[in-house]
Amino acid sequence: MIGYWRRISDADGKHLAGLDHLRALAIILVFLCHYRAYERPGWVDEVGLFGWTGVDLFFVLSGYLIGNQLMRQLDAGAIRFGEFYLNRALRIFPAYFLVVFLYFAFPFIRERDGIAPLWQFLTFTQNFDLDFGNEGTFSHAWSLAIEEQFYLLLPLTLWSLAGSRIWRHGPWIFLGIMVFGLLIRGILWLQVMQPFYDAAITENRFVAYNKWIYYPTYNRLDSLVVGVAIASIMNYRPRWCAWQARRGNLLLIGGLLLVAVAYFIFRGDRLTFWPTVVGYPILSVAYGMLVFAALSPSCILYRVRWSASAVIAALSYGIYLCHKFLNHLMQQPLDVIGLEKAGNTRVLICAVVSVLGALLLNCLVEHPFLRWRARLNKRES
Repeated sequence: MIGYWRRISDADGKHLAGLDHLRALAIILVFLCHYRAYERPGWVDEVGLFGWTGVDLFFVLSGYLIGNQLMRQLDAGAIRFGEFYLNRALRIFPAYFLVVFLYFAFPFIRERDGIAPLWQFLTFTQNFDLDFGNEGTFSHAWSLAIEEQFYLLLPLTLWSLAGSRIWRHGPWIFLGIMVFGLLIRGILWLQVMQPFYDAAITENRFVAYNKWIYYPTYNRLDSLVVGVAIASIMNYRPRWCAWQARRGNLLLIGGLLLVAVAYFIFRGDRLTFWPTVVGYPILSVAYGMLVFAALSPSCILYRVRWSASAVIAALSYGIYLCHKFLNHLMQQPLDVIGLEKAGNTRVLICAVVSVLGALLLNCLVEHPFLRWRARLNKRES
């Protein structure tokens, strides 16, 4: 078991330490956001109000990591589609489908009454037409659906553009996609949300916003595109990389300041027009600056390695999958022993249980499939 724990805490080398810190931050934000479903301390409510942005940080990280992997394959000759899709499937599918099975086989673990149809979970299309008011169980899988769609389409997109001159204008392509998302969100807001505000209707406002604006893939490309843009810079813009290598801490400070700007943009009613239209690009660029900084050898995030963040980062996928139903299952036992509902101890216990659940999931499901994946890749190479 000691050897297994050491393997978990080894974050693939010091050069990824900065990304581990950010991945750990992202899952902590998501956990605190979802814990607001229960009575909680004031600080959880305050942080959790911005905790939903942890998903956007995950998107930037995925955009960079997957984009960088595919661009390196292109530079080496061609994208190895079979290997890429198999690797993604062995990484994502086993743990995910086990959790889906648990949700449908044992309804008592569900954190809410309703759940989306099984076929949407099986096809990773849950983020479309998702009614949070009636299908709130495992609703956070919407972000995984977007990631799977991204994994499917990005290799095909890069391959199709590989021999085209348009690829030389990469920054303009990324900017164009972000402007497209800005326009679509603005149009949808005017059509869907404006009537709610004109009539001062608050009932179902949040549900409608999530269904038509927050969940659909075409509205949430900003963060993924920023991540891919960072990968493009790291692979094809040596002058920018040289600048970044020397100014990691400056990028970090700039990113944190821009995160603060995004925080105040979303601080009030984040469902209103301007946060919806311009807030997401600003948030995406802010988190993109943090990721870009974390890749710089001069940045403190890169240079300081902390085993705790490496472990949380390694277990972040498992925590993401199981923290909601584990939080739900823990409430009654903690009530029975008389633990304060809005106390810090209850939050800490639920967080530890989520980490232990993720560790169990990693040990029994993720790790065996990742070992199999490593053997397959070694055999093919």
